[in-house]
Amino acid sequence: MYPWHETFHMGLIHFMAYPNAKSEEEILSTVKRVLTDEFFQAIEVSALVEENTLKKIGKMCEVAKVELLIAAQPLVLSKKLNLNSLNEEERKLAVNEIKKAVEKAYVSNAKAIAFLSGKMPEKEQLGGAKERLVESLCEICDYAKERSKEFGYTLAVNLEVFDYSIEKNALVGPAPIAFEIASKVRSFHDNFGLTIDLSHQPLLFEDPFYTLNLLSPFITHVHVGNAVLETNHVAYGDQHPRFGISGGKNDVEELTYFLKALVKIGYFERKLSTEKPIISFEVKPLPDEDPDLVVANAKRTFLTAYAKLLKEV
Repeated sequence: MYPWHETFHMGLIHFMAYPNAKSEEEILSTVKRVLTDEFFQAIEVSALVEENTLKKIGKMCEVAKVELLIAAQPLVLSKKLNLNSLNEEERKLAVNEIKKAVEKAYVSNAKAIAFLSGKMPEKEQLGGAKERLVESLCEICDYAKERSKEFGYTLAVNLEVFDYSIEKNALVGPAPIAFEIASKVRSFHDNFGLTIDLSHQPLLFEDPFYTLNLLSPFITHVHVGNAVLETNHVAYGDQHPRFGISGGKNDVEELTYFLKALVKIGYFERKLSTEKPIISFEVKPLPDEDPDLVVANAKRTFLTAYAKLLKEV
């Protein structure tokens, strides 16, 4: 048993760690690899996976006693969905696509879904875009609650905070905007929260203590990983390379600092939709790297950072 088992659950974002797993056989095989590793108590699977395959994964997670979460970020990015579009037809299309992902989450017995906002608009359109995003998020949260009657639990709806100027260029976004949006949606929907990713902190040019402290009331889901800001680097931008890569911004010290900030805001004491609060690795192998070795790197980095954390808090 790892020392955090009673406090939180460690997860892995499957489609990032195993980007070449495309067929059902490959997906199920690599999911099984995660589920048989006692280091992990949670797994995040892409909403682009076929519903029947997700049902099989849900059953596998039930047998392995691992929590399943659905990641709709690939859906938003691949289909260029925009939940804050000022074009009502485009906004509605995005909402309906996320609702379909919510349905997939329920039938696979996932307890949470995460996705990102649309693009950061021009300054003169910012106010309208924020209003549209709040409207979209409320519709999605309403739908999740409506469907809960059939499934016996309420799916958590998490909006992930992304960069606004480097690669994904998302409206949410800067911590103050994330706070504004989350405050409005949470006032209507208690199944809404924010996903914060250590990988995105360098891309946002924000300090984790500042971000986590400001957004503390709304943080319900956490990712950890690395990022590169050197423009000529193969992993520049939001590519989630392994910890400690040359030119990277996050390694043991930064992860320890981030964990200390999570302790300070009381993240590990929260009662959430998942059995325990979750921290998921978001790490992706470069084309010439072995996915299993990148996952092993993340595990070793976390073990070292967690040991340092226990000495410092």
